[in-house]
Amino acid sequence: MLFPKDKMQVVTSYQGRTSDEGYLVLDLAKVDLEGVGRVYIDLADVSRLQKKKGEEADIARRTRDLLSLNDE
Repeated sequence: MLFPKDKMQVVTSYQGRTSDEGYLVLDLAKVDLEGVGRVYIDLADVSRLQKKKGEEADIARRTRDLLSLNDE
């Protein structure tokens, strides 16, 4: 079974621990896995998820900087 891309995400923290590489999260809540013995995940998809997460973090940082009331 190829795991659906829309059910994967990369997060940088889990249970109070952080990772520069991130954690791959597979959302199994709505995925029908009956009879599935193996799940295949394309590592290119993982790389894209990590890149997207990095871009989101950069956008959040820039937004905080723009909204900052601190005068430098």
